[in-house]
Amino acid sequence: MNEKEKEKSNAGTLSIDAMDAQDVLEDAEPWEPIETKLVLWSFAVAIIALIIGLWLVPTSILH
Repeated sequence: MNEKEKEKSNAGTLSIDAMDAQDVLEDAEPWEPIETKLVLWSFAVAIIALIIGLWLVPTSILH
């Protein structure tokens, strides 16, 4: 089996031999600024919810 046939037989697989960084990033879309804001706001909301939960649960158990 030559190299071209080997590449075709590995197409669509997740083996390390069939993929490299260039193949994975080839069709990637550019990162939009709104996506950055969405991620940062999601982390902020998660941290606030965690702080409220860590305060609310022990106070409700102790009273």
